[in-house]
Amino acid sequence: MQSRVRIAGLGALVLLAGTALSTGASAQVTYDRLLNPEPGNWLMNNMTYDANRYVELDEINKDNVGDLRLAFVISLIPRPIAGIGAGLQATPLVDNGILYMTDGGAALYRIDVSSGDQAYINWIMDPETDPEIAGINNNRGAALLGDLAYTITRDGYLIATNAATGEVEWDVATQEDPDEYFTMAPMALEDRIIMGPAGDAPMRGWMDARSAEDGSQLWRFWTVAGPGEPGGETWPADSDIYLSGGSGLWTTGTYDPETNLIYWGTANPTPFGDPTLRAGDNLYSQAVIVIDADNGALQWYFQYTPNDQWDYDEIGTHQLVTTDSGEKRILHFGRNGFTYALNAADGTFINGVPYVNEVTWTAGLDPKTGMPVEYDPALAAGGIQVYAHGAFAGETQVDRFCPNLQGGVNFQPTSVSHRTGLHYGPALEGCSVTEGGFGLGDTQTGSIVAMDNEGNIAAKAEIPFVPYGGTLATAGGVVFSNMVNGDFFAMDDETLEILWSVNLGATIDAPPISYAVNGKQYVAVPVGTSNINQLFVGGGYPQRGDDPNAASLMNLQRTWQIFFFTL
Repeated sequence: MQSRVRIAGLGALVLLAGTALSTGASAQVTYDRLLNPEPGNWLMNNMTYDANRYVELDEINKDNVGDLRLAFVISLIPRPIAGIGAGLQATPLVDNGILYMTDGGAALYRIDVSSGDQAYINWIMDPETDPEIAGINNNRGAALLGDLAYTITRDGYLIATNAATGEVEWDVATQEDPDEYFTMAPMALEDRIIMGPAGDAPMRGWMDARSAEDGSQLWRFWTVAGPGEPGGETWPADSDIYLSGGSGLWTTGTYDPETNLIYWGTANPTPFGDPTLRAGDNLYSQAVIVIDADNGALQWYFQYTPNDQWDYDEIGTHQLVTTDSGEKRILHFGRNGFTYALNAADGTFINGVPYVNEVTWTAGLDPKTGMPVEYDPALAAGGIQVYAHGAFAGETQVDRFCPNLQGGVNFQPTSVSHRTGLHYGPALEGCSVTEGGFGLGDTQTGSIVAMDNEGNIAAKAEIPFVPYGGTLATAGGVVFSNMVNGDFFAMDDETLEILWSVNLGATIDAPPISYAVNGKQYVAVPVGTSNINQLFVGGGYPQRGDDPNAASLMNLQRTWQIFFFTL
């Protein structure tokens, strides 16, 4: 495919900020460094390939976290972008004092944070994607490999940018269908980049491996099975509806270097909401798919909600852990309201329990299979699954369902503490109502839930607002998270007691990270909402009427900043 036509002089906008352009002390981000990251660096989206989002830093710990102070702030440059999103949901990457961050429109920033008391923007690589392209625009970050930083634009250009200079080395168009849009941070393996489009659009979802050298396609796995393919029978026969079957990849997956397997969660099937239009289980939507990284072959899958009716994407984090007995497991907070523990070798269901306050769409999970207890395998090909709500309610009937159509845990990343062995999920609490279409329903609050390696709930803390930003676990016994009202807080990793909190004056959608410079530990969090929250404020979230910061939340809607804290 041909490269995007660029405006002369695009390259990179270099900002000297009163100093010489710093190249930092960072070395090439080799595959070995990605496999064995230094404790003070955050080199990939989920910190490590196992997606544990755990840092081996303990200078900030549960005894002194109450003394955290603001070290410095850096402001990014908001830009008008159409559609839903275009805020900050990306995970910052840090390599020896150099931070890489994308905004909602996939502009990539290189920011020098090596001084410890001030940040400087070295350059901005702006892909200049058409700002009028509608759809979901929340770009979720970059990948580092060698001397390049890889990003994906909303319209599917995979871009390789020189990490030192900001010059674009190459870009490749990957979009197959104009309805496709892209939000994920790509995953860098030894010689390839893993990527794919997001969901909800009427397209046939896919996962690609692309050459890290030039972006050429190495293999493709279709996340919507086609006629004659395994799983193809779970879509209507003699129909081409599978070509618009959705099942996209919103976020970054998990990788096991020992087995060379990729674990990735897939989105809902389309057409959205009405399963009668796509009779069957609709593989491989609403599932974790496990792919051979060499050739793209499917090894196994586990589908959480066959023939989905409620938009229960399962694109959230799938964490890879090893138990004391040596068994590898995949742990997942399902958007459908259940925890899941699966054998990582073959997908065998181990356990699952509800973790949100109310689950009504099903009466529970079969303890042997992990399927909803109402699930009928005889309907997998050509049938409509009838869950606890009865037959599909239709758009004109009132039907309250729980959890809310956003979940549960949605895109917000979860984490694992290697101290406690617990997994921390930031959940939405509340339900939705269909009446002439999907409505928001109840007022949405939140919770932080701790799950053990068996998939059981070990602790839970109710919080007043939705925690869109995700969680971060540290060796200091602290779990960090945040809420849409602007609160950024630290919790005890055993009791989930809040030990420290600060309000940052604007909605937080992005996850926190922790890193070290010159032996000093910092915690950073991007702040500045996407307008996806504007859709829901006043229609399910209490922040507008009940929160004293409501005015500033709306006034700072397009203020994008990264806050840095230290002792």
